[in-house]
Amino acid sequence: MSGCLTVMLCLSLLLSGCAPAENGGENSLLPPEVVEAFQPEPLGTGEITYEAGAALSADQEALLLDYFTRSYEALARLEEADFADLFSDDTQARISSAEVDLQVGMRTMIDGLDYSLTGYQYTILCRGVTAQEDGSVAVDAMERSTQNFAQLPGITSERSRTFHRFVLEQRNGAWTIRSHMQYNALFGQLMDLAGGMAAEAPEAYLAAAESYLDTLQAARDALEAQRGEAGSLPDADVAYDREAALAYADQYAMTRNPDWVDYAGSGGNCQNYVSQCLLAGGIPMDTQGSAVWKWYDSAFSNAPTASGRSGSWASVTQFLTYASSNTGFGLAAAVDEPYFTGQPGDLLEMGTESGWRHTVIIRDLVTDGAGETVDYLINSNTNDMKNFPASLYGYPVVILTRIAGWNR
Repeated sequence: MSGCLTVMLCLSLLLSGCAPAENGGENSLLPPEVVEAFQPEPLGTGEITYEAGAALSADQEALLLDYFTRSYEALARLEEADFADLFSDDTQARISSAEVDLQVGMRTMIDGLDYSLTGYQYTILCRGVTAQEDGSVAVDAMERSTQNFAQLPGITSERSRTFHRFVLEQRNGAWTIRSHMQYNALFGQLMDLAGGMAAEAPEAYLAAAESYLDTLQAARDALEAQRGEAGSLPDADVAYDREAALAYADQYAMTRNPDWVDYAGSGGNCQNYVSQCLLAGGIPMDTQGSAVWKWYDSAFSNAPTASGRSGSWASVTQFLTYASSNTGFGLAAAVDEPYFTGQPGDLLEMGTESGWRHTVIIRDLVTDGAGETVDYLINSNTNDMKNFPASLYGYPVVILTRIAGWNR
């Protein structure tokens, strides 16, 4: 009989809205098994795979799966993340929470867009597991995911090549996370601001993560100030084949064309990939005059000859110089056009006040209820992305380059 009264009391507390903390913390009146029964079902799934020679124990694997699932659940539901019980170091736990909270803030920055998730799936490829002299374990892993945004029904956004390094250690017989570092565009900015990785400058990194949303909001406000401005395209003898460029962009966003050198390990493959997309869209290599754009082999050459690779082919900064200064034969484009005038097949260049870091190709438009463009879906290399919202990239400086075609 007493068991029935306990259950009735728990249900009464829940239904009345007076139940203690939903997470069943130490002040909760609810038994753990009752709390667990009322936890929402995860909106997605995840798994850990291994390269040859890498292996985790069952407890270590469960710890990492818990970390990633909590991260994705927070992003899916646009809620704060709590990792306190997974880490042995409180500052490192706060850093991971702040990183996810920053991403949630980015997903709620644009009024009227619902970037919550209806589903997700992630795969963590463990590439190396190394036992340290102090008994800890270093784990190097690569993350790949698909995300289904509520704003984008029927579209699957893909993302891969996010590198993670975890250091795991045992505390009181249980495995915990001592430190965690990840690297992609957003966290690269935080490392620059902090002067080091989270493990090297934890308090500075935490401060950077907590304040960076203000920087991104100011950047977004600057883009909104361009709304309504009319853009213009230069004349072109031959129109840009946008469909052909996009077909190539889709084929090689998440992989690499084996006919080309991959520069991901030497500065990034982003501009190399975008240049290939433009070539697929009919823009010919340009070896005429002082402004050249070419790739005949990997040897560097800005000479107006059909040999070597020009700086403009694989460098964002040098491509922008070519696109804005080229006259006569070759690419006809307009650089730094009003942000919301872009079309599929056009380019976005991204960076900071100190320089350009990245370029992507626009795959599609994200529009509001009035049909106004409010964001773009992009394809990208290096941190590979396909059909991913541009606003979630994390660079504070973004410009639009419109592609008209080419001149004979």
